Amino acid sequence: MKKIFTILLFFTAVQISAVSAYCGESDIPPYSYREEELTEAKTRIQLYEETAKQYENIPVSMFRVSEISPAVNTDFDYTDWAYNEWEDCRYIYLPATADRNRLTLTFSSDAELTLNDISVVSGKSTALLAQADEFEIKVGGTYCGKLKIMQSNLGCIYLHTSTGGLDALDNNGNLTETGSALMLDANGGTVYSGDIEKITSHGNSSWSYSKKKPYNFKLPKKADLYGMGKAKKWMLIANYLDHSMLRNYLTMEAGRLAGMEYTIDSTFVDLYADGSYRGTYQLCERIQIQKSRLDIRDLEEDTEKLNDKPLEEYPRIAVGANNVGDCKTNSYKYFDIPNDPADITGGYLLQFQQWNRYGYKAESGFVTSRGQVVQIDGPEKASKEQVLYIRKFMQELEDAIYSDTGYNSLGKHYSDYMDVESFAAAYIGEEFAMNIDSGATSFYMWKDSDITGDGKLHFSPLWDYDLAYGTFAKSVRNSDGDYGWSLNTDNLFAAYFTINGYAPENTVESGLPTVGVNWLGKMYKKDEYKKIVAKVWFERFEGVLDTMLTGEKPLLMQKAESILPSAEMSNAKWHTYGGKQYCVFGDKSGKDFMESVEILRNFAEKRKIYLSGLWEQYYEKPLLPVYGDVDCDSFVTASDAAFVLQKAMTDTFELPIQSREDWFEYTDVDRDNNITASDAAFILQKALSDSFKMTAETK
Repeated sequence: MKKIFTILLFFTAVQISAVSAYCGESDIPPYSYREEELTEAKTRIQLYEETAKQYENIPVSMFRVSEISPAVNTDFDYTDWAYNEWEDCRYIYLPATADRNRLTLTFSSDAELTLNDISVVSGKSTALLAQADEFEIKVGGTYCGKLKIMQSNLGCIYLHTSTGGLDALDNNGNLTETGSALMLDANGGTVYSGDIEKITSHGNSSWSYSKKKPYNFKLPKKADLYGMGKAKKWMLIANYLDHSMLRNYLTMEAGRLAGMEYTIDSTFVDLYADGSYRGTYQLCERIQIQKSRLDIRDLEEDTEKLNDKPLEEYPRIAVGANNVGDCKTNSYKYFDIPNDPADITGGYLLQFQQWNRYGYKAESGFVTSRGQVVQIDGPEKASKEQVLYIRKFMQELEDAIYSDTGYNSLGKHYSDYMDVESFAAAYIGEEFAMNIDSGATSFYMWKDSDITGDGKLHFSPLWDYDLAYGTFAKSVRNSDGDYGWSLNTDNLFAAYFTINGYAPENTVESGLPTVGVNWLGKMYKKDEYKKIVAKVWFERFEGVLDTMLTGEKPLLMQKAESILPSAEMSNAKWHTYGGKQYCVFGDKSGKDFMESVEILRNFAEKRKIYLSGLWEQYYEKPLLPVYGDVDCDSFVTASDAAFVLQKAMTDTFELPIQSREDWFEYTDVDRDNNITASDAAFILQKALSDSFKMTAETK
C-alpha cells in the first residue's frame, strides 16, 4: 500500500519539478498544475491508499504457465502470474504463440486451488485457460480474487539472465547483465536463439522517469533480428513516457518514406525476462557504422588493425579542459593511439550532446568555439589526429553557418561542408515533432571518407521522440526574443533553441556560455535556407505525412491496430493510458490505446497544416515540363521547332545546353516513338498560335 502511495507521489512531484526545470522564464506562462489539480491529485492518491488490497497476498506462493511457445523445444517459454496492484487481481500475459488448449500450470499451495470452481492439478497440461478470459480464484474453498487472461499478437523475446532477473538492473542502471535469449515471430518461428553478451540500461529521461525500463543489449556475433539486417548491438525501447508508443515510429517512418539517407528500422515485440512479463517493446537497430546500418567507411576498424592493443586500453587525454569529464569551450578529448590510417577524413558518426552529459556519455569529442558540444560516436575511440581533423572541419562549418554571408574566413560556404538538403530534412524532423531536445542531444550527423564519399556532412537518422508531439511542456526563446511553445502546434519551436538546448545566453548552470541560437536556429535565419526547407517539406515530407496521418486509413492508425492486442496487454501491466493520473509528464492520455494514438495523430496533423501554411511563402514550385519546350526555357518557340526539325533530318543532332534529360518525351508530340518533321510542324504551330507565350504550367 505504502509503495503505491510513494510511487504516485513521486510521479506527481516529477511532473511539477521537471516542467518547472525545463520551461524556464518567458512571457509565455510555463505549464503548471493549478491548485485544484493538485488537490484533485492528493484526493485521488488518498482514495487509492484507502482502497483495500484484499488479494495482494493469497496462499499460493507460485503459479507458473509453461509451454507457451510449443513450436520450439525450449525451457524459456514460461511466465508467472502477476498481481495487478491497480485492479487487485492477477493476470496471466500470454504471447501470440501460446495455445490456450494446451498449457501446463504449475503452482504451490497448501490447499486445493480452483479456477471457476474447477480443480487445477499442478504440473499437468490443461485446456482450462481456453474456457474463459476471467476466472475466480479459490484456495481451499476461500475466494482469493480474480485471474484475468490476456494474449498478444506479436512476436516475443524471452530473456534468461545470469543473475535471475532484470530487477537489479532496473534498480541500478550502472549494472551490466548477461544471459541468453530466444526470439520468436508471431507464428512461433525462431528468429534468434543464443547468448546475450551484455544487457545494460538505455537512455536518460526515458530511463530515469520510467517504471518500465528500456535496455541495450549486445550479441556475441552479428545476427539478423526480424529482418533488420545483421548486427551485434540492439535496443529495446519501452516507450513508457509515450502513451501511444508510436511517437518514435511516426518520426522514423516519416524520415524513411521521405528518403532520408540513413534511417532506423524497428519492430514491436513482447518481452519476457525469467518468467516475468515486461510489456510491449520496440526492438530497434542501434545507431552505428557498419554495412547493415550506416554503411560508410569504418575508421575505427581500420585504426584497430594498425595498433597492437585494443583501442580502449590507450590513455584518454583532455586538452583545454581539466579532465575528460569536463566540458569547456574549445576543448577536446581523445585516445592516445599511436598509429593512424593514411586517410582520416572519414567515416565519422557524430551527435550533438548536452553539456551536462558530455563528461560521461562521450568517450571522444570536442566543444566548438561557440559552446556546441559534439560527441564522436564513430570512431568511439578516436585518436588525437582524428579528433583534430573532424574538430577543424566542424569548426569551419560552424563559422560559415554563423557568418552573415554564409562564408567563413577561408572563403568557403556552409554548403561546401554539408549536404544542405540533408540538414533541412533533419531540421524538419525536429520541428515537425516539436522535439524538446531539438539539436541538443540525439541529433545525429555523419561524414564518409573524402575518397569514398562526397566529403560533406550528412544529417540522419531521426531519433528519440518519446517526449515530442506535445508530451512535455517546454518553452524556448532565441537571441531575437522569438518564443516557441511545445504544447502549441501553431508556432515554430526547434528554430528557437540556443546552443545546448537549454537557456538564454550565458545562463547555463555550468557557466558554459551559449551564443545566440544553435545550428538549427542560425540556419533558419537565412532566407535561402528557408527556401530549401520549404522545398524538402513540400516535395518529400508533406505527401508522406498526408498518407500517415489523414484519410480513411492513415498508416499511423493502421500501425496502431496491428499492435493493439499487445498494447492492451502492456497497459494492463503498466497503466500507460486511461487518464492523466497515469501521465508522468503532461496531462494527455486517451481512455484506451487507440484514443492515445488519436491524440498523437491529431497533434501531428495540426502541426503539418501549420508548417505547410508557414512554408508555402518560401516554396518555389518547380516548373512543370512543357511539350515541345526542348531548350527548357518554359516557352515553346520557333527555336524549339528548329531544333526538332534538325533532329528529324540529321543524325548529328546536338541538344541545347539547357535541355531536359527526358527531352524525348516532350519532343515526340505525336507519340509515335520517332522525332519527325511532323513533330516540328506541330511545335511551330503551337508556338505561333500562342504568340510565343506558352507558360511552364501549360502542357
